[in-house]
Amino acid sequence: MNKAIAHRGPDGDGVFVNYPVSLGHLRLSIIDLSENAAQPMFNEDKSVVLIYNGEIYNYKELISDLKSKGHIFRSECDAEVVIHSYEEYGYDCVKKFNGMWAFSIYDIKKNIFFASRDRFGVKPFYFYKDENEFIFSSEIKAILKVKEIHEANLAKVYEYLAYGYRTTDGNTFFKDVNELKPATNLIVNLENSELKFVKYWDFPGYINPDNSDARENLKELLYDSVKIRFRSDVPVSILLSGGIDSGVITKITDELIDSGNLPNGNVSAFSAVFPGYEFDETKEIDEIISRCRHIDSYKLSPSGEDLTSSINDFIYGMGEPVFSTTSFAHYKLMKEIHNKNVKVVLNGQGSDEAWCGYGRYIAGYFLLDRLLSEPGKFLPQLNSINRKLEMSYVQLISQTLKAFVGRRQASLVRSKNIEKTREIISDELYNDNYLNFPDTRFNSPNGDNLSAYMKNNIAFQGFGQILHYEDHSSMQSSIEIRSPFIDYRIMELAFSIPEKMKFHDGVTKKILRELFKDKLPSSVIDNHRKIGFMTPFDKWLGEETSVRFVNEILNSSSFNNKNIWNAEKIRKIFNSKEKYPSFPYWRILNLELWSQVYRIKNL
Repeated sequence: MNKAIAHRGPDGDGVFVNYPVSLGHLRLSIIDLSENAAQPMFNEDKSVVLIYNGEIYNYKELISDLKSKGHIFRSECDAEVVIHSYEEYGYDCVKKFNGMWAFSIYDIKKNIFFASRDRFGVKPFYFYKDENEFIFSSEIKAILKVKEIHEANLAKVYEYLAYGYRTTDGNTFFKDVNELKPATNLIVNLENSELKFVKYWDFPGYINPDNSDARENLKELLYDSVKIRFRSDVPVSILLSGGIDSGVITKITDELIDSGNLPNGNVSAFSAVFPGYEFDETKEIDEIISRCRHIDSYKLSPSGEDLTSSINDFIYGMGEPVFSTTSFAHYKLMKEIHNKNVKVVLNGQGSDEAWCGYGRYIAGYFLLDRLLSEPGKFLPQLNSINRKLEMSYVQLISQTLKAFVGRRQASLVRSKNIEKTREIISDELYNDNYLNFPDTRFNSPNGDNLSAYMKNNIAFQGFGQILHYEDHSSMQSSIEIRSPFIDYRIMELAFSIPEKMKFHDGVTKKILRELFKDKLPSSVIDNHRKIGFMTPFDKWLGEETSVRFVNEILNSSSFNNKNIWNAEKIRKIFNSKEKYPSFPYWRILNLELWSQVYRIKNL
């Protein structure tokens, strides 16, 4: 199991065996590089043993607190904080942590196995269980070294193929392999094999209608969040797109160096650019860098040939199918960053989900709220969004109708009428699995549908698949991703203030744009396109190397023998792309290659 995920921890490994518990760990040394921080790690009398993946960013403050309570530390690392916090606070220790984590603790005296995953599921925790055993890992491929699993979870396959979703419902693409849900503790009493899951955190259930301090609070939290994510004994870099989120992280970093709150010396920023492509962000990236004295820019341009030459390694590395080739651009960037001997990278992930960044997707819920709770404001807001986001009135009305119907129904309409995936999915796969996706509705008359939709997106629908590919992509290259916007304090603030501070008059991330309007270029502040390493996949698909590669896939026996789709219809669509501009070509290729790489037999 350790060998299967050696890329996650090339700096050390360890094993602990004490029947019926066996723990393995691979170390990526970031804080306290000495052997004192090696894992599995024990408390003073060796009655508690820990294996842990992640970072507790407020570990210094917690060390001070725990020492004052009599705990003795052998290291200066955050892993030891987890052990002593468990000793001091029990299962509630996780409520003290500001960070990302997946850990397991074996309490030998109490004969308890305790595992936990961070509030948003930044760090993965997969498991297999039956009446005899519980097997877990940071990646599914390690579990597959112990359990011969070659069957897919067909409900997940359907949702990916039909809609592009990888939902956070506790299931994975592999039959019988699950994931511990975010913000959840797992406790196993080894005396009687009793197993229970306990949710320890949720979004705040209140909104302060007059949050006059919100701007100052957000500013203070952002600067602190970036600062504590630079806590590292190895170099830290930034992942920079041309958008406001990573721009904010980059500018804050520059200012923290200027003010002496971060060590002197330049920080490298890495970007994926595609010169000549409609969505290339070179100009915006260069303008952000021009305002930062302490940031060095490095750019990479992944190509279609890069994709075809390394696609099997990429797909095996991701573990499960991914939504788009954006994740491949990320994967290639990580390899380049690894070659620069960088182990830690900050990014802007989480801002869109909390601060209303996906304008085209949230506009319908925002307008529905106006229609149901403030009908007099519906038309003015409709007109503002039309101008600012350049969405036609037909698009806006259709998005509002989509918001009114249930999520399942909206997804089915898109599958049938826009992407046309229903045309190629077998009736059996459709009939057996389409009801699995919940028909969640956001049409409350209370004006809180947008907030409810965003919370659902973070907890269940879209955010998890982004965090999944970012973790797997970065850790394939032994790099840790840290996301200041996913600080739980910032997330809680985002959902405790009125939404008009986040989205109003067609302006997304309104409060962020106001806070940084004098610090970032207008090309970033006034840009409402959502891009983020968008790749020219359509162009790649037409290149000679790609055409040959795709034809080999579409004519393979594996592809043609699948019962989940109509192979002949798919080939016709690939040969008539102009008639199917919204068809998810990548998802077909990814699913097929994933099934080959992992030898999936039941498709």
